[in-house]
This record gives sequence, structure tokens and C-alpha cells, in this order.
Amino acid sequence: MKRLFGHTARTDTDTGAGTAPGRAGRTIYLVATSGHPNFGDELILRSWLRFLAAHEPHAEVWVDCPAPGPTAALMRDEHPGLRTTDTLYRLCWEAPSDDPRVVAEFVGRALEEPGEAPRWIPGIDVLRRSDVVHVLGGGYINDVWPRHHGLVAGAAWMSRRGARVAATGLGLQPAGDAAHEVWQASAAAFDVLTVRDETSLKVVTADAPRATLAPDDVLLSAPSDVLDASSADAPDVMVCVQTDMLDGDFADVVSFVRTTLQGWGVGKGDAVGFVECIPRVDRAIYDALRGGLPEARFYSLWDLLAQGLPARPGQRWISSRYHPHLLAAQAGASGVALSLSDDYYSVKHGAVTALGSGWTLATTESADVTPGGPGRLPSLRLDHGARLRTTARAIYGAGPG
Repeated sequence: MKRLFGHTARTDTDTGAGTAPGRAGRTIYLVATSGHPNFGDELILRSWLRFLAAHEPHAEVWVDCPAPGPTAALMRDEHPGLRTTDTLYRLCWEAPSDDPRVVAEFVGRALEEPGEAPRWIPGIDVLRRSDVVHVLGGGYINDVWPRHHGLVAGAAWMSRRGARVAATGLGLQPAGDAAHEVWQASAAAFDVLTVRDETSLKVVTADAPRATLAPDDVLLSAPSDVLDASSADAPDVMVCVQTDMLDGDFADVVSFVRTTLQGWGVGKGDAVGFVECIPRVDRAIYDALRGGLPEARFYSLWDLLAQGLPARPGQRWISSRYHPHLLAAQAGASGVALSLSDDYYSVKHGAVTALGSGWTLATTESADVTPGGPGRLPSLRLDHGARLRTTARAIYGAGPG
């Protein structure tokens, strides 16, 4: 079994990559949404930690996230200088209102005068002495979680203090007027700013004309780091469907998946794999259908993190989750991307389509769904990875890698 987490962090000697002169000892501050846990969020953080382990092994790397304890345990061997905190999140949660503008103003005020939030002064001091502040990718800064806009304000404040500031691979939709105002006040402060879909780009480009569209951060990793090498033994049909973020009733989701599998000719004697990205949240579909599928297999989140996503050419997938769509299509699988939220998941799956996926986009009201092919994603994998490494060098000034 290959281990994706808990390995010994790489060093300059291991990789042959040199640390740029004068870089040793920098304090790097990563903002992420890891530790929940969620498959895609953990992969994104791990991708950046491994990049930094190769190029800045002597740096002090702080990860600010909502669950620093679980993140510390999960990522403990990914970088020798890893430390975890939740300082910026604490400031966002302590703001007197959910209004993104109020949260942003409070975070900026607390960083300017830490006495405004005296419980978190030690963490504020760490942030204030950081050399690089990097808000990692994901769909966690938008109106679904309006307080997270304080993360943007915190990074922008650090730019004014002289830090190099970046944000990569963000999904900013849905975004209302208040979110736009926060970005209007903050976007120009970022030295590097990329988002992963066109509608998110419209949120920031008026105020940050250098902002660009980029692939999802998880593609910074090599496929061997995210896919299961033994996926040849995985079922030909795979399902990853959630119970959170639904616009409708989960019973309709179950009915859609059951009907679609029947339309594909899947019967009691066929193996179907059920993939979990968030514990329990993604298990309900397996529990609902396994009575009629005695050969069904369940892949827990911890299986995925230990071995990789069991995706390969020749499979057919149904996925409501964004990262299984992206990675399975990149691996050559066909599938159906099921959107369960018009203002959130439709945008996310559309971003994968824009990267080259040919999967069929569907809702629970779609009928007679035929899986679409992987499209151009497998052939564009190297291009997407190269673009992300270019972005990484723009942020950190690291050598080729």
C-alpha cells in the first residue's frame, strides 16, 4: 500500500532541488481550509507543503486553518518546519457580524491593533512577522461562508506590511455585493492572484487586472500522488455523491443515482464503488443503495488519503463532488457530473469542463443520462501542472521543479 500522508518529508538532497540563496529561514504563512477533513482540501494543502518541502525545507511554515489539531496530525511529516494555527479564522469568527465588509474591517483592525482581539495576540504576532502569505485554493471564500472574506482582508493587510501575498485557485461564487466590495478593497494588494473559474475572475479583475484564470491547485501534484496505482482492480462503475450542499431532497438524489445505474445496465451481480470525500456526509448514498448491490465496495476518505483515488480509463462515474470529477476525468474515466446546487456546484463542475473534461453535466431532474468521455483533460494534464509550477515560482521564487 502506498502512503500519501505520513511519509518522510523530502529535502534538497532527496530531490536535487536547491533552496534559493537567502531563502532559508523564511516564515511562510499558508491559509487553507484543511482538517475538516475533506479529500480535495487535504490534497491541496499537501500539494503546497510538498512543493515547499522540496524548495524551502528550512522555512518555518504556518498553516492557518479551521481545524489546526487534525491538520497537524494529518500533515505532520509533509514539511519539517510545519506548524498549525487558526488565528485568522478566529478573527473572522469573532467579528460582530456575518457581513463580509464588517468581518474584513474587524480583521484588519485586529491586525493593526492586536488589543482589539487580545486572546489571539500570539498568533497575530506570528502572522505579522511572516515573509509570505499564501491563501490556498478551494471554494471556501464566498457567500456560503461569508465570514471567510476576512481571510482576504488579512492577507491584504500583510501586503501593506511588506509581505509577499498570493492567492491561488480560488472559487469565489456565489458572491454578492458585499463580497465584491471586500475584493475591491483588497485585490490589488495581491502579488499573485488566480481563480479557477470565469465567474470568479469577474469578481476580482476590475480591481486586480493582473488576476488570471488557473487550474485547480490540486493539479500541482503529480498524478501518482493523487491516484491509486492499483486502480485496475477497482470497479468499472464508481459513485461519489454527498448529502450536504443540496438544493433539494436527498431522496431525489438517491432516485437519480439508482435510475442512472439501472439505465447503464448495472445489476445485483455487478461491483459498484462508492467513494467518500467527507466522512459520513458521503456514505449515505452507499447505505441507501447497497441492499440492492451486494457486490458494492466502499472507499472511505482514509482509503483515498492512504492510496489515492481509484480512477482509471474504462470506468464510468457519477460524482457530485468537484475533485473526484477533476481527477477521475484526468485519469481517463468517463462520467456524469451531478450538480446539487445551482449557485455553487454548477460553477465548480463548469470549471472542470473548462479545463477539458467531457463529462456530462446533470441535475437530479435529468433523464437517460449517458456518461461523457474524459475529453481533453488527460492530454492537458502536463500543461496544467506546468502552469501551476510557474505560478508557484512566481510566489516563492523557487527554482525549476
